[in-house]
Amino acid sequence: MTLEDEVRDALKDLVEETGAVSARITENTDERTGVPAKTMALGGGEYLRVELPTRQERDPNKDHDIEAAFERATRQLRAIRRRYEATRLPEMTVAPGQVPPGHKVRERIESYAQGLGALDRAMNAFVIRGTQLIASARPPDELEGTRWPFLARRALTTHAPGSSHGEVVDPVAFAMSFWYDAVLVVLLAEPYGVDFVRHRCKQVARELCNLLPLLEPDPDAPAAIGPRPRRPTQQ
Repeated sequence: MTLEDEVRDALKDLVEETGAVSARITENTDERTGVPAKTMALGGGEYLRVELPTRQERDPNKDHDIEAAFERATRQLRAIRRRYEATRLPEMTVAPGQVPPGHKVRERIESYAQGLGALDRAMNAFVIRGTQLIASARPPDELEGTRWPFLARRALTTHAPGSSHGEVVDPVAFAMSFWYDAVLVVLLAEPYGVDFVRHRCKQVARELCNLLPLLEPDPDAPAAIGPRPRRPTQQ
């Protein structure tokens, strides 16, 4: 996980806990958006600015909980900056329901491929969707570029008994299908622990099932789809 990932997660947790409209890291304390907001200093000329709903019932107990959440988030962000020895936290804004842009999703997917590629005896690791290479631990060389499509096709066409997913266990490769036409392929050197590699691939697959849908294009707006004209009835 990167510095940017940790900061985004901290802001997301704060928004969810407090019901805020948005939370952001900024160097500007003079922002005027017309929305009630609270600004807290993070040190180093940076601030945490949290915009609150314009209408909410006053509850002294809830107000105390929100203030405590602000304090925890401020300490957490300062600790993240110290841990990464960063002079500045990345400026960003998080709002309810916000998802990271496509290139950030791909970066997260690539980080999981790199984790598999760092396993003992692993040479490279690939995340594939159908015939498309989504991410790899390292750029594939010419030989690897011919191996991963073959292994992916085998995993997609080989189903375990009672399962809709397939698995390929070769002396120098492991592949497993998951989600919709998605495959993990790990190229390895002999000997390797099949159970260990399978376990790690299943862990990664669970995370990728949440990330791969974010690469899908947005559906057409429902308003653009009109009702079909009714056929005239025959008399």
